[in-house]
Amino acid sequence: MSIEKLAVDATFDVARAAANTVKDVWSVMDAAAEKPAPSQYLGAKAIQAIQGMTDRTQQGIHAALDA
Repeated sequence: MSIEKLAVDATFDVARAAANTVKDVWSVMDAAAEKPAPSQYLGAKAIQAIQGMTDRTQQGIHAALDA
């Protein structure tokens, strides 16, 4: 194989790999964009529970901010 052929093949391989990477990233971003936000299907208490913030903790934070 000539050096020129290797260079051309390497260029095409890199371009193909880049295109596949862009397709994969785009697919993930597209799926994330279509996913509904947690606030659309979870209540406030459920979101707080997932975040680890109880009502008592939240009341303490609001009291500290109001003071």
